[in-house]
Amino acid sequence: MKTKLQFLLFAAFLFSLTTTQAQTLGEFKPLDGGYKAKNVTDGSKKMYVASFTINFEIYKEAVDEKKAGGFGRTVKNAAKAKAAVGLLTLDKEAIQAKADQLYSEFIADFKNKGYEIISSEEAGKTDTYKGWEKAVGPAIYETDMTGIIAVIPTGYAYYYKDRNAFSSKLGGFDKTAQNLSQDLDDALIADASLLYIFSAEGNDWNIGNQAKVKLFVNYRLANLYTITDEKTSSGITSMFDKSKQAVGLSSYVNFTRGKLKIGGSPESIYSGGIKSDLEIEGVLEKDKITAYSTQTQATATLLNPIVSIRGDNYSETTKWLEPDGKKYAEGMYLAGRKFLEYHTSNVLGK
Repeated sequence: MKTKLQFLLFAAFLFSLTTTQAQTLGEFKPLDGGYKAKNVTDGSKKMYVASFTINFEIYKEAVDEKKAGGFGRTVKNAAKAKAAVGLLTLDKEAIQAKADQLYSEFIADFKNKGYEIISSEEAGKTDTYKGWEKAVGPAIYETDMTGIIAVIPTGYAYYYKDRNAFSSKLGGFDKTAQNLSQDLDDALIADASLLYIFSAEGNDWNIGNQAKVKLFVNYRLANLYTITDEKTSSGITSMFDKSKQAVGLSSYVNFTRGKLKIGGSPESIYSGGIKSDLEIEGVLEKDKITAYSTQTQATATLLNPIVSIRGDNYSETTKWLEPDGKKYAEGMYLAGRKFLEYHTSNVLGK
């Protein structure tokens, strides 16, 4: 009887161990630097979290086209291929709970080191935020970027302008953080962004008469990612296709302190990132989705001097993924915590 009980306990231990290990992270390659980064905690023991952004990809589509035309006596019709992949089974409550945990632990790291967290109400009175709007969590909402949702943690509020208002950042350095620090008596300003992506578009030289697209499935905390969708009034036009807009997103955590009177540059800034995407394993099986369509062509001959082709060729492939919602949210937490904890420890000390 004792031997059987020991066996059952050992089996239960093995089950819990394999369950825990089933969800792991890939290699973490941090990237950190900045201007006088080591001095960023010198000064006031007050901190304001200006942004704590969590973006999720839930849908991705890619399209390739070949235009109708021809050369010499040969004519071709148009061909179009479209591949799409989306998530069908995310758990909204689990995602919100893990976003809340990430935010609360991020705040706790600083409180445990004696920092006072400045409220959004106090920050909202600054000159920097005049004319800005306020968003309050908890919330999960669809952004204006195709296939991207955002999560606002419970108990967190922030100020924002529309996306077009930030387009100038691409042409120069955004000074919001150092302006805030100055308005808040030299407080430490934190800006964090976590970007979770599950798709990747494959490269193809697109030689020949075939429209072809490839999408790969790989769940990860992304270093850099470009969202491309149809052109609207806001957003930056893609350099490759003027009918589309491209919005660059990334994962980072930045800390800014003070503002110099000459030039308005910060006294010190810590910039935290990752060198490459941090893979989240054991949640989504890696996969590939392809679609292709070949142009039909006809060539005029002496026996058949007039040729024509009617209609266009089109191919579409769509795949819906059904991950475990709780595992997906847990993977989000594990990668986000690994990333944030490394950089906060760098700033605050072990």
